[in-house]
Amino acid sequence: MEKRKTPQDITDGFGPMHHRIFRVTLPTSFRKAKLALRELKKDLNVFCPTLIASFEKLSGEKDDLCVNDEFQVHITGPWNGPVRVTDVTDVSFSLVTLKGHLEAGEIFFKLLQDSSGATIFQIESIARSRDFLVDLMYDKIPIGKVAQSAMWVIFCKRFAKAATGLPEDEFMIDIETERFDEDRGLWQRI
Repeated sequence: MEKRKTPQDITDGFGPMHHRIFRVTLPTSFRKAKLALRELKKDLNVFCPTLIASFEKLSGEKDDLCVNDEFQVHITGPWNGPVRVTDVTDVSFSLVTLKGHLEAGEIFFKLLQDSSGATIFQIESIARSRDFLVDLMYDKIPIGKVAQSAMWVIFCKRFAKAATGLPEDEFMIDIETERFDEDRGLWQRI
């Protein structure tokens, strides 16, 4: 039996913690958005810009997403890294990074309804870089952050198109980024 990889917890990382949210409001019913999420759970590549990144399922059923399924995330360049599913509901799922991933932390994919009843698709990550080199490329010379942002923006637009039938260019993606200031113990919006 193959030994399971160890989670790469946020405390295992290097540099500041980052909290990022990519959010799109969907002019459709929550039910239709759940159908798009169901498609995503069958194939994590369905909305992913595979020229930037792709998901290879290493364990678990082919067309189903379950807790403990593992994926290898193939990122353009020498940046591949493993993740494991930690939670799955009918409106969300989450992944944790495993040893060897660029980041140390978690990412959450979920459907929400705001106070006005609008349907929202959201990708939220809380992570820090794996090591000094990744921190340099992500935070100091933000090449990694720019590529990651482009990937999740495209992902959100493709999800929105599938949920609504509208063209991708109809959607604006709201992006929130915070960095944790350890000296002050506060999240700072950047």
